[in-house]
Amino acid sequence: MSRKPAPPTGLRNGLKWRDGRPRWEPSPANRACGFAGVDLRDHAGAWMDRGAATTAADARTLWARFVRDAMRDDDQGGKARTMLRSALDRLPPLPTETVARRQRELVADLIERARAVLEDREPGVTDALTRTPRSVNAMVEAYFADPTAARRVSPGTLKVYRTMAKKLQARFGHVRADSVTPNQIRIWHAGLIEQEGLARASANLAVGAAGAFFQWAMLQDPPWINTSPVSRLRLAPAQGRRVFWTLEEEAAFIAWCDANGYADVADAVTVCLWTGARQIDVAAASIDALSGAAWRYVPIKTHKKGLEALPGLLPPVARRVERRRSEAEKQPIRHIAGDTPFLWNPKTARRHSSASIGERFREARAAALAADAVPATFSQKRLQDTRDTCITRLFDADVSLTRITAWTGHAASAAETILREHYVSLREAGAAEDAAKLNAWAEREGVVLSA
Repeated sequence: MSRKPAPPTGLRNGLKWRDGRPRWEPSPANRACGFAGVDLRDHAGAWMDRGAATTAADARTLWARFVRDAMRDDDQGGKARTMLRSALDRLPPLPTETVARRQRELVADLIERARAVLEDREPGVTDALTRTPRSVNAMVEAYFADPTAARRVSPGTLKVYRTMAKKLQARFGHVRADSVTPNQIRIWHAGLIEQEGLARASANLAVGAAGAFFQWAMLQDPPWINTSPVSRLRLAPAQGRRVFWTLEEEAAFIAWCDANGYADVADAVTVCLWTGARQIDVAAASIDALSGAAWRYVPIKTHKKGLEALPGLLPPVARRVERRRSEAEKQPIRHIAGDTPFLWNPKTARRHSSASIGERFREARAAALAADAVPATFSQKRLQDTRDTCITRLFDADVSLTRITAWTGHAASAAETILREHYVSLREAGAAEDAAKLNAWAEREGVVLSA
């Protein structure tokens, strides 16, 4: 077994070394003043070597001492403030050379804290460390404090943004927003995958959230930044799931659900598979909305795009709707907000939400697998896969792409991507059928392929 290299010895000025990761930690006196520790990474996001880390730790310790002395209320504090003002007046502009620029960035919060002390903007012990004007930290906090920005996205998206904001702040928090470069964002993205172990889809979400914050900064008056470092990155997309339900899996699972107290799951699965609707839209639907020849609705997830979905309602859906209608007529309380919900949670006696039907599906899937009622491959199936499965079935039924997008409410490019990259290439039956057509054409042209 290989042994971890021993950490360097003789470290000074708060420099700590943990498994190759240098960090500056404040002394008790500095911590009492509100100075927090900082990970020491270079301009590319990699951990600094000993030389660069020592330089950064020395600089942070020196500036922390300057600010700490200037915060004193005695004569010594007055002298320290005079010296600090002189030092700030002589401070050169932010360097353009990457290494020197990064060293300045690592003390930018202390420099701002020094200015705050001299201007008496934040007397006493404050949390100015994380609120450098025009920093990435300040940008993120201002974004979430802006009610207009919050209204532009769904609550679910806002929740994702809050999670991913922490990753952005951990890397760029104390850096000025206008100093972040596209290459730094690209390197950060790669680090999220290679160093932190995030899936590519999650890393792409982090960059997407960062793009929303930087876009907000561009739209301020005056703007914080002129261009966003996230635009035109062209990051590789995450690979699709390449999973679809077979008719055999559908029949076996629905029959088991109906026989074992999971009729609500069978309802959801059937409507999702045969309409291509997301589970959140089916959860929001009423019995009346699903009772005609077609179901016209605007998908909740993409409602701001205004793409309407209009799937036809086939007999499998009609049978589930009638089952639910008969069940609802036997319930004492049937109507909620003027309609009768289609998806009903028997465990809570409430309308299903997207989360609750997802939980019930996973519970039913596990039980059906344990009972050996479905193939072992069904363990990989998700309720979300039903939407793309419906697209595949429509394509196999020779429905045109234009009709498919009208049915599901997809953008044309999204539906085409699903068919081209995820599903059509996997359909062996379709490939065999196409091969037969090509063979027949060759024979008509007099080409003997068997020779």
